[in-house]
Amino acid sequence: MNHKRKIDGWVFLDKPIGMTSNSALQKVRKIFQRCKAGYLGTLDPLATGFLPIALGNATKTIRLLEEMEKKYIFTLKWGVKTSTGDIEGEVEKKNNKFPDTKSINVNVKKFIGQIMQLPPKFSSIKVNGIRAYKLARKKEKFSLLKRKVSIKKFFLSRKISSDKSEFFVQCGSGTYIRSLAEDLARSLGTYGTVLSLRRVGFVNCNKKLISLDYLLTLMHSGKLINSVEPVSCFFDGMREINLRKDQVGLILNGRPVEMDHNFEKKNNEVVFAKFANQIIAFGYLLEKFFYPKRLLRDVNEF
Repeated sequence: MNHKRKIDGWVFLDKPIGMTSNSALQKVRKIFQRCKAGYLGTLDPLATGFLPIALGNATKTIRLLEEMEKKYIFTLKWGVKTSTGDIEGEVEKKNNKFPDTKSINVNVKKFIGQIMQLPPKFSSIKVNGIRAYKLARKKEKFSLLKRKVSIKKFFLSRKISSDKSEFFVQCGSGTYIRSLAEDLARSLGTYGTVLSLRRVGFVNCNKKLISLDYLLTLMHSGKLINSVEPVSCFFDGMREINLRKDQVGLILNGRPVEMDHNFEKKNNEVVFAKFANQIIAFGYLLEKFFYPKRLLRDVNEF
């Protein structure tokens, strides 16, 4: 791989079990010669699956994507409550109440829409500047506030056994699957804990995933660049405008540019401006003007 080549784009990693999202990010950074990188959507160490990693200028789009809905498949074990909400924690309570399929199907519908959810104490939420899971590990007393989350789809995929069920959920940002599983179990008069969790996609971006091991085999190969998806791949269907060369400098200095015709403004619509088939900036349109909001290129690149 050419060390001097600038890499901009996304790697859609299949995060392995037992690894933090940040550890996975650092391994990918090493493969790509320590380039600037960031990830979208934290996955717990127990969780596997879709971890989008932004490289180079793609990192500047992460904030635009944080509210994207995500899709998960998880396995719930009935009759067990742990300290963490998953199998990594200590067992706190047990019973032999295993709900039937009909009851499960009725109750999952109660969680679709806007719901209030209490985040697990073993989470990355900060309490007075300290991560909640650090306080929980020290068994310190603290409380978290319920917050509103959005559940778009939630259904029973299959009954694995009397005490295990598999579910699919499509949800908004900030949703904790462990809390959702516990709340569902509680609504059915029992306990529940997550045995396995896999993120299978983001809305409008169900790309083929690549394993960390496979990326490592490409580390010193010219084929490594083929694993990088373009910056725009998360923005299918987004409105785009094409800039003239004389407009690029204005945009990169944060100034609006006048377009050739009026545009219909849509509420909170983000559009991207391109030149020579490269995304220069994200912003919004108002009448005949494009106003840059987030620059993806530097002035000295042109």
